[in-house]
Amino acid sequence: MTAPNSRALPVDLEELSLALEAETADLRWYLDTLSGDVILVTPEYEPAENDGLTVQEIESSPSRFVRVPASNPANAVEDMKAFVASLGDPQLQESLQLALSASRPEKRFKTALSWLPERQQQWHAFYRQACRQRAIEWLAELGIAASVRAA
Repeated sequence: MTAPNSRALPVDLEELSLALEAETADLRWYLDTLSGDVILVTPEYEPAENDGLTVQEIESSPSRFVRVPASNPANAVEDMKAFVASLGDPQLQESLQLALSASRPEKRFKTALSWLPERQQQWHAFYRQACRQRAIEWLAELGIAASVRAA
């Protein structure tokens, strides 16, 4: 449901999800609140690829270009726990819960799933949806309701 004061903006939710889940601190992502573009600023940034916008223009206009917050590493583990809880297979749930209680839970979880390609695909779909939901919630905090972006 859209908040009453939200404005519709065409945003590529897949790209925004990627930005929100980026694990590298040296990547700077911005949301253009006028166009809905998600812009990645790197040392190799080329203004020509972004309608001539310079890094200085982006970084000096925080009301238009909102910095996408860094990812929260706890989100992935919480998503994994939610996925495990959604499974209808008690034996698999127990195995994955054990993996999540060990050191380096993300690695153990992914290793355990690597033997089960169908469940691995199910996990990836679950995780994409969780990331998409976080993107929608972040946009809502900004007063933006994502609309479908034309290709």
